[in-house]
Amino acid sequence: MQVTLLLLQHLFPEWSITLDREGIWRATGRVLISASDVDGLMDLLHTADPEAFERAFLQLEERK
Repeated sequence: MQVTLLLLQHLFPEWSITLDREGIWRATGRVLISASDVDGLMDLLHTADPEAFERAFLQLEERK
């Protein structure tokens, strides 16, 4: 989970992304997002900030 957290923090620098002790993922940016799993967090990030999501996707594509 720590690696996933670090990757998300790198890919979404304009968001403050955390994982609490209970396993809840949170992202704070223009809005506060929380989800019980990383998939849910990604869905909500895509909805809240599609441009940031696209930039993150392109960063990952460049590394192939």
